[in-house]
Amino acid sequence: MKPILLIHGYSTEGKDKTVEKIYGSLPAELRKLFGRNNVKELNLSRWISLNDGILLDDVSFAMNIALNELYPHLLESGFHVIIHSTGALVVRNWIKKFSPKPCPIINLVHLAGANFGSGLAHVGQGQLSRWKNTVSQGTGVGTRVLNELEFGSWRTLDLHCHFLQSGNDIYHDYQVQEFCIIGSQTLGFLRPVPIRYLKEDSSDNTVRTSAGNLNFNYIPVKPTAKAYKLSVRWLSVLTRKRLENKEISDIYYDYDLSFLSSQRQAIPFALAYETAHFGDDIGIVSGKKNRSAIMPLIKTALNTPYRLSAYQNAVARFDNVKTKTLERAANLKSGMLEWNKQSQYEGHAQLIFRIRDQFGNGVEHFDVTFKSDKKDKKLKRIEKMIEDRHSNTQDHGTITFYLRTVEFIKRRKNWRDLLATIAPVDIEITGTEPDSEDIAYVPLNISLDSAQVSAIIESFKTTIIDISLVRLPSNNVFAIKKS
Repeated sequence: MKPILLIHGYSTEGKDKTVEKIYGSLPAELRKLFGRNNVKELNLSRWISLNDGILLDDVSFAMNIALNELYPHLLESGFHVIIHSTGALVVRNWIKKFSPKPCPIINLVHLAGANFGSGLAHVGQGQLSRWKNTVSQGTGVGTRVLNELEFGSWRTLDLHCHFLQSGNDIYHDYQVQEFCIIGSQTLGFLRPVPIRYLKEDSSDNTVRTSAGNLNFNYIPVKPTAKAYKLSVRWLSVLTRKRLENKEISDIYYDYDLSFLSSQRQAIPFALAYETAHFGDDIGIVSGKKNRSAIMPLIKTALNTPYRLSAYQNAVARFDNVKTKTLERAANLKSGMLEWNKQSQYEGHAQLIFRIRDQFGNGVEHFDVTFKSDKKDKKLKRIEKMIEDRHSNTQDHGTITFYLRTVEFIKRRKNWRDLLATIAPVDIEITGTEPDSEDIAYVPLNISLDSAQVSAIIESFKTTIIDISLVRLPSNNVFAIKKS
């Protein structure tokens, strides 16, 4: 058995945090399964990740220094890694920036990895959190790291897109086998707290299940040659039609569906029963009551050899765990004064739009409008499924929608996939430049039929629609006059 390295990477430090306080009984359980000398801890919190001036790159660089200083033999012989929460971004960033191909990491287990952000990231930057950390831990809140944990962070999106590039495939090129395990429960005492991200459905009170799943969909949208040849007069006609809520043609943009998760090697993803992000009872790392849900999954992951058939078997086994979790959740009973326990298990999806001009600059002023076909009243409309939207505060042109895609039917005790009866939709995007009448954006219309919608948006997954919106100047910006 290759050694196992435990990595957290953010928000574990303080004046007296010990390995036991961070990981609970997990190290002891792993030593019991795999041998006393096979479990190592790399406590990156000692690299002051809660200092407001520390970047994610700094923590990944610190990881590289620590590996070379403390465990150089592991870089030669190979090792397994178990991360929690933000450790997902730290390790993936280390692979991107410092790892050779193949990578010395063999199996990488994500315990509630915050791969596509956390709603608590921008909440955590508030004055209350800053005061709490200063008093209780003697630290800041880690502003620069929290920026990369905010929904729709460009640096985080680019990190994951790195592994979609030719020659950078995480499985085939780096030869790292990843496994994602996450719960969808909040803690009872957090229910009265007036912060939605502590008690969102399909979330573990810190990370959404869809944000922890690395089987994400990516759709790049690029302009056609016709978009650059639009006359100022015709562009004004298009823009006016869009603002008047009239239909426009989508011949000015192409979108590529070859980067959907269904086109890539699947990554095992398990939804653990009665599991939260933290907590002594049901925390994914240190909970006492859910060890029978978590440890078999970790054991399966660490025992999976680098072989495609074995990895695909792990995918099937993790899928089966998700199915069993939902079967058990269907039988949960709620008291008169309790919340609906099934709602925590109802599948959700994240839909992220990143809108940049052709020069790579974020489009600061834009709107995204969903216009579902209303002809068939039995079909579900995507705009009715949206439960939250968040515009990134650091990177202009980015908005994240959170959609409920599954509902529990109590009288039948089963789960209804809302995407199975989704209506066709037009997604219209318009950019504006309020500071100049001589700049206009070519509006975009993405027309999707029902099958395309359900292929692009999936329960427990994140979808990134990466748009290059053409920004055109009028003739007044640069005019050549004959003398």
